[in-house]
Amino acid sequence: MSGRPPRIALVSREYPPFFGGGIGTYARWIVPALNDAGIRVHVITESHDRTQPRVEIAGLTTIHRVPLAIGRAGWTSAAARFSIAAGRKLTELHRRRAIDIAGCAECEAAAFVPLLLRPRTDRLPLIVQLHTPSELHFALRSLSSTRLDTALATYILAERFALRLADAILAPSAFIADWATRHYALPQRPTVIPYATGPLPPPPDPSDAQPFNLLYVGRIEPRKGVESLIYAWRGVIAYEPRARLRLAGADTSGAPDGGSMKAWLREMLGDAATTVTFLGRLGPDALRDEYARAALCVIPSLWENFPNTCIEAMSHARPVLVGDAGGMREMIGDTHAGRTFTSGDPDTLRDRLLEMLTEGHAALIARGRVARQRIEALCNPATIARQRLAHFQAVIAGDCRATRCPAALLELWRTAERIARGDSDLDLPVVNDAVERWVERREAAPC
Repeated sequence: MSGRPPRIALVSREYPPFFGGGIGTYARWIVPALNDAGIRVHVITESHDRTQPRVEIAGLTTIHRVPLAIGRAGWTSAAARFSIAAGRKLTELHRRRAIDIAGCAECEAAAFVPLLLRPRTDRLPLIVQLHTPSELHFALRSLSSTRLDTALATYILAERFALRLADAILAPSAFIADWATRHYALPQRPTVIPYATGPLPPPPDPSDAQPFNLLYVGRIEPRKGVESLIYAWRGVIAYEPRARLRLAGADTSGAPDGGSMKAWLREMLGDAATTVTFLGRLGPDALRDEYARAALCVIPSLWENFPNTCIEAMSHARPVLVGDAGGMREMIGDTHAGRTFTSGDPDTLRDRLLEMLTEGHAALIARGRVARQRIEALCNPATIARQRLAHFQAVIAGDCRATRCPAALLELWRTAERIARGDSDLDLPVVNDAVERWVERREAAPC
């Protein structure tokens, strides 16, 4: 590379202005962070009119929007078509010597076809970025597919192949790095580099917060722990009737009968329904107003990696109460930015909520200031870009490339053969008992 910074290709189906999930938000902020460090980035993303390719150039970023042929086989087919399109575009860019290294998310197996298309020599180094693998989404009942059919099993297997074939794996939290090492029996632990934030405006005035207002931000779906939260909330109100809970996020069809999750939660609330407000999905300005009103933010997810909702709450200088099944404990660290509870356990969630509410308004404001300082330091864009640059250079030089494990790859091929015969047993992730009670809907019926 003759001393110049490496040129990066980032593969992501979601990219502004067409994004809404965690992977799209990650891509939204890591690209400008790398650009500010002098790194040229080629983004390969989906063309949302599905027919016309286009290239957009803005400074050090070149966006390649690739068209996808119209398909009728569901989201797994769309993901496969995107992986094929991304593989072709990466091959083209590498042949033109436009890129030195590429990165893909593990979710949706975007790296699978690009890895298969690499020649034996002059290979483009490829990094897989851990977010939340699809098999974890399935285990937590967070996919539209409720049955592990052949298509979904094949799709999950493609993600596993990509992790095995990648030159390196990145993770935003030690939590998911350790989980992936155990679950996939990886020969090396993934390198941990947190997500980058975008530019952080000044936080809202803490004096605007209402002392007993709690805010939840996220989709209204089972994986986010909203049932556990509502179950705990009934106990909170019994002790502190002044408390109010506001939920900002889109409704889903996650109820036990496949209906509205919001309606199911209202039914769970019973007489406490008057203390809870469902706000729906909010735009940035309205959401900022909600953070301004909140005394603290609760993130009750059953399982999370390194959630943007926690980054957002802390950047708004609000203390957080978070589940312990995920990277959120690392986001708080050993500071007073927030507290944790046992994910999926409404009793400890209730107790921690009450304890934080009784700390008093001034104490929560102080926690919020610490939260802002902590997330500014942990996810500082310039710091993250420097760490990424060092990792890119090490992978390109071959200093930290993953060790191939032929036996593990052979076992994956054997699994593929079993799936082709109709046996979809994939040894899926196991969740702990506190989480499983909600995943399997073993909790008490609504009041």
